[in-house]
Amino acid sequence: MNESQLQAWLEERRAEILDRWYAGLRAGRARELQDDGLLRAFLSHLTALLPHTLGSRREEAEELWQTSTHLYGTLAFLRGLVAGEVVEELELLREVILRLLLPRMAAPGGAEAGLLRDALLLNRVLDTGVVQASVAYVDDLIFAHLQGSGVPAPWTGELEEELRRQLENLEGERESLGRSERGEP
Repeated sequence: MNESQLQAWLEERRAEILDRWYAGLRAGRARELQDDGLLRAFLSHLTALLPHTLGSRREEAEELWQTSTHLYGTLAFLRGLVAGEVVEELELLREVILRLLLPRMAAPGGAEAGLLRDALLLNRVLDTGVVQASVAYVDDLIFAHLQGSGVPAPWTGELEEELRRQLENLEGERESLGRSERGEP
């Protein structure tokens, strides 16, 4: 399995990764986002973006990954998660991917150096996502304290619409990146 094979593997398993990640989050959280569809849309975006971080436009994809996970950290704050829970949520993504990938790595010929290198690259990308989400969470927490409340703003339709708008913009960038990787205008 080489880099393009790992990228293809992530693409092929995207729906399964998304479903397992979402199920794990739902099972581990008593309180949830008012509109669960927004959380699912974020998870879908992140799982669709991840394969691009191993593609020919890796640098652009990693920049978009950082921006996307930063916004995910803001979403975590607005959902009322406590410090560290956003880290746990992204670590669950890593766990889901590893649980699916490890049997392939353990298969005869699966532990080739290229696969290990690519898995480590993917791990680094996931690490940057954890950092970006954590930074966003802390930034938002500090801003809330400076504003006097120390807690997230109440969930409103306007807030949800703003998050959806930002996510749609990021998703548009991801789609453009995919077209560019395929050589399409």
